[in-house]
Parts: sequence; structure tokens; C-alpha cells
Amino acid sequence: MVVSSRAATKDEAKTPAVQLKRQVTVSPTHKSIEDEVIYLRSQNKLLNNALKAVKNTASEKLCKSYELVWYARNRTRYPSHQVSKWLDSSKEHSRDIDNLHSTDGDFHHGFNSGVLAASRMFKDHADVSHVDRDSDDLFGSAHQAVMKHQEKIEESKEAFPNASADTFPVLRADSN
Repeated sequence: MVVSSRAATKDEAKTPAVQLKRQVTVSPTHKSIEDEVIYLRSQNKLLNNALKAVKNTASEKLCKSYELVWYARNRTRYPSHQVSKWLDSSKEHSRDIDNLHSTDGDFHHGFNSGVLAASRMFKDHADVSHVDRDSDDLFGSAHQAVMKHQEKIEESKEAFPNASADTFPVLRADSN
């Protein structure tokens, strides 16, 4: 890795790469740039794995809570629809469906709606698939990715609580 010690010109100082470099400093706890790179790579791997876990968990919770919210809102409207029948007979959903039919059904429906809204938001926050890792301009694309991700986060915060369940859930394989 080559590090330049010259100051950026006025025109260069306005580029996203220079702005991004200003935010990066070498930690005083590491002895060299190479040590810092090794540390940052391991930290990056850890953070990527954590983001994947958050996104996967949010996706799982989103799927199940969507099905339960749809069921609570539509079970009487579409009692003979294949999705209603599937959810009624699903072993995976049996406890949750019983809870929705209980005297505390409104509480459980509200809880499922909250999980649905939170799962949507956190799935959006953890999704970094828009980062272009093959770009020739690494700093420029990183800066654009940061800006795009920040917009995505703000949009999902504004949409919160999005607990809509307007379309039929997709039938999944179940352990019936």
C-alpha cells in the first residue's frame, strides 16, 4: 500500500475520495499501516457476518410475521383460500394461530404487526447489496454507497411502522 504525504490540491479536496480519506485515520494502537489493514480486514469480516445475520434473521421474522398479520386480517374474508387453509394446518404456525384465536388475540396481532414493521426496517438497514466492490474508483463508489445507504435508512425510518400485509403470502414448504 502506498500512502502519499503530499497535501491535496483545492480541486482534489472536493472529490469524494479525498473526503473519505479525511475520515480515515490510522489507529495509534497498531504499529504499522499493514497491522491496521489486517485489523480492519478482520473487523470488516466480522461486521459483514453480523450484517448478514441481522438481514437473515429479519427476513425470517418478516416472512413469518407477514403470514400471521395477513391471517389475522384476512382469515374471515378468505376462509377457504389455500393460504388460510395452509396457515390453519401449519405446524410451524399452530401456536401462533391459537394465540390469534384466543381472548388475547388482539395483543398477539399487535405484537406480530410490530415484529413485521421492525423486521422490514432492520432488513433494509442491514442490506448493503448496493455496494459496488468491483468499481475502479474504490473511494468514489464507497462514498456513493455510504450516501445511498443513508438515504435507504432514512426512507425505511420514515416508512416505519410499515405493517401492511396486502398481498397473499407465498405458500412455503412446511413440516406438516
